[in-house]
Amino acid sequence: MSPEKSAFLRERHPLIFSATKQSHPHAPFSYWGLQCGDGWAGLLDDLCRQLQCETAENGAPQVVALQVKEKFGAIRFYAADLAARQRNLVQAAEAASKTTCETCGAPGALIDGLWVKTRCTAHAAD
Repeated sequence: MSPEKSAFLRERHPLIFSATKQSHPHAPFSYWGLQCGDGWAGLLDDLCRQLQCETAENGAPQVVALQVKEKFGAIRFYAADLAARQRNLVQAAEAASKTTCETCGAPGALIDGLWVKTRCTAHAAD
């Protein structure tokens, strides 16, 4: 993810993206940050907003992202100790990413080639 989009998400959701090498020394997020395309920034923003609402309004545990990456054409959001509703929100975001272009955020589809990726028609060759 671009530094600008990453900074935007970290600024909007500082509690979720708080993993550092000191606080979570084995968390890939603390070393590599957000490992996906800019097109999924909106999905991640929505997911984080919903996760934080679950914490604030329903007493769910505070989510700290341990790893956020693309795998097999979908977003993967890893965090420890999620409540059932929080797990459902993560699964819904992962499902939505399979129909959202990772490059630009437009409607897309899984493309199976050398690598599985989710792209719109404009970015299918990327």
